[in-house]
Amino acid sequence: MNKKKYSSLLVIFAVLIILAAACASTEAAMDDALDGTSWQLKFYRKTTPVPGSTITARFADGEITGSAGCNTYGGVYQINGPVISISDIYFTEMACMDPEGVMEQEQMYLEWLSDAYKYQISDELLQIFWTGQEALTFVLED
Repeated sequence: MNKKKYSSLLVIFAVLIILAAACASTEAAMDDALDGTSWQLKFYRKTTPVPGSTITARFADGEITGSAGCNTYGGVYQINGPVISISDIYFTEMACMDPEGVMEQEQMYLEWLSDAYKYQISDELLQIFWTGQEALTFVLED
């Protein structure tokens, strides 16, 4: 094979690699319907959060952050189709006495996030499932 043909093949091969990488990153971004969204918890196990507490979840660039009711938290999330995994959860360690029950709720919430295995979005609702049909149900924040 002459030098000119070899150089042309190398250029074509390089262009194909660049295009494949661009398609892969675009596909990953399209798979992450949560990226850039913010949510507020409305129900867990079909129960409303402790009155006077607010639980939020913001998703951006593979990270989840928010308020767990008393403390702020964060972690890493990954999406693969309907599958979600949330890991490396960290949180501040303030103790809140009011409203009553907020610390227990917060502990359960963070545990359920770490056990998350599936999610779905319909209308302006996000459900994150952690076992069977038990879910955290969020509404989209403005």
